[in-house]
Amino acid sequence: MELNKFILLLISSSLLPFLAGATFEAPEIADALGPTMSFLSAATTRSPLLPPVVSPTIRSPFPSPVSSPSPPDSPAHSSSTLPLLSNNAALTKICDVTRYPAECLATIAPFLTGETNPISVLKIGIHALQKSFEEATAVATKIINDLSTTAAVKAPLDTCVESFDSGIAVLNDALTAISGHDIGTLSTKLSAALTYSETCEEAFAEQPDLESPLKETNQHLDKLASINLAISASLQWS
Repeated sequence: MELNKFILLLISSSLLPFLAGATFEAPEIADALGPTMSFLSAATTRSPLLPPVVSPTIRSPFPSPVSSPSPPDSPAHSSSTLPLLSNNAALTKICDVTRYPAECLATIAPFLTGETNPISVLKIGIHALQKSFEEATAVATKIINDLSTTAAVKAPLDTCVESFDSGIAVLNDALTAISGHDIGTLSTKLSAALTYSETCEEAFAEQPDLESPLKETNQHLDKLASINLAISASLQWS
């Protein structure tokens, strides 16, 4: 028993230096690791907050739809359009007494201003026929002066030019008759104007082998002369 105590005492005494050294080495280890631990601790406690990550704005490759502008409101009929509508209605009524109402409207409407009545329409129609006679004369003269035109064609064309010139003169007399309210002379002159295009065509008809180069022109002159004569017949002068 005494021997066992002696052994335990011996072991205890041998361990005391080791335990004493371990006690003092722990602070040394702590001191050695101190800066590192301090840094880690500071990094943990002092780490600044990272700024929030802002997601980049993703732009669509397609352009944003542009709203279409609203169409302007349809303007209401202004008072200036009312006389025009009224004139057209009056002109249509006047042209309806002719054999060629469509041609009458097409000829008169572009030149119609102011009040619409049979006399104003007739004056425009007469001036339009005069202008057409002048144009027909120019066409016939050009053909006559063409070196390729044969003598057989020139002869009837000369007749046409004379007839067209007479038509221009007789229409001047018709305008004078309107100013004097001379319905008889007006009717006579306008009837004569109707014959001049026929005279031109008859000059070519006398030669069966010839075809009139003014056929369409004479048809136009005939229609205008007919329109004027029909309108003059509807006049009622006191």
